[in-house]
Amino acid sequence: MADAQRRQVFYELARRLRENVARGSPDQAEDVLPVLAGEYAAPAQYQREVEQIFERVPLLVALTCDLPDAGDFVTHTIVGRPLLIVRGDDGVARVFVNACRHRGAALTDAPYGSRRLFTCPYHAWSYDRQGCLKGVPDGETFGDLSDISGLIELPSDELAGAVFASLDAGAAFTAREWLGDSLVRSLEALRLDAMYPYRVTSTIASPNWKLAADGYLDGYHIGLLHRNTIGVRAINNRNTYDLFGPHVRIGFAGKGIYQVDERPEEEWELGEVMSLVHYIFPNVSISGGHKDTIQLSRLLPGPGVGESTTVQHQYFYEPMTDAMLARAEEKRQVYEQVVRDEDCATIFTINEALPAVAREHFVFGRNEPGNQAFHRTIRALTEVKA
Repeated sequence: MADAQRRQVFYELARRLRENVARGSPDQAEDVLPVLAGEYAAPAQYQREVEQIFERVPLLVALTCDLPDAGDFVTHTIVGRPLLIVRGDDGVARVFVNACRHRGAALTDAPYGSRRLFTCPYHAWSYDRQGCLKGVPDGETFGDLSDISGLIELPSDELAGAVFASLDAGAAFTAREWLGDSLVRSLEALRLDAMYPYRVTSTIASPNWKLAADGYLDGYHIGLLHRNTIGVRAINNRNTYDLFGPHVRIGFAGKGIYQVDERPEEEWELGEVMSLVHYIFPNVSISGGHKDTIQLSRLLPGPGVGESTTVQHQYFYEPMTDAMLARAEEKRQVYEQVVRDEDCATIFTINEALPAVAREHFVFGRNEPGNQAFHRTIRALTEVKA
């Protein structure tokens, strides 16, 4: 995407935010949406979410910039599925189960790196960058290997600077169909493939994964819960919301929004005018991209209904020089503290209250269309058929 087209995406959002500020209202849904509080704490509902959402829909498992060269890899575990995402010698990013075909040992426990071969530590079976079995020590003594050609590969696709995969080995999808053309255009404006990852991540204990997701989809609380931290420059509750199927883009008005009236577009300081979040269903938030950095937050459901893990990744449009490393670490610490001490500290109190309010309904307002879309999608995907 050309720079002019890219900036036009942000200019359009800035103008819409300015209109919302002038009107004194955010984009709004048609009505409020009640959600039964007990749905957050019900083990049966949680199991349906794992089986019918996380094990079926395409998941964003890496950014293109995580794997710039052949042999580059990252690893994740999502709902108990260990994943190995590798850039092959042919330039294709592939997603494998991170388990040797012999006895299932993990091929690597490193979160990222680069390899020519992936060798199992247990019996030294080795696989190349395309996942093909390349070596079996004393193979002549082992027996028939004709049914084992390589690692278990999962369906995947790469588009708009992101790699998507399904945990269902028999699934068929394309990233474009999953995202839709409008969201692809918006993600292309972020230039995710042109970024540089800061390899230090933040891992934060969080409660039920939907409670964590509610915070990332909520523009209503930024100037309130975070009024002394990341919300200090925000004009609260004047958000734009764009719904792309199950996915959501949220624009946040900054206190510099009046530049839209006072200066030509090319002089707008977008970082003062607005901030931006893309929420890629079911569990990834991409914050920023209109300035010089993004934060990718991955929400990982835990082994039980009341626990999850939030992992934050920082990316920059400049290489990781010493000066950039210092800046990246400062940003990482700030956002870890905000999410841990403000967001998670608050939603843990909700988690604790769930047994007492299980038969009551939480209410998502007209000014919370992102949350409404999220819960409607979950209902549709986990509905129990009569």
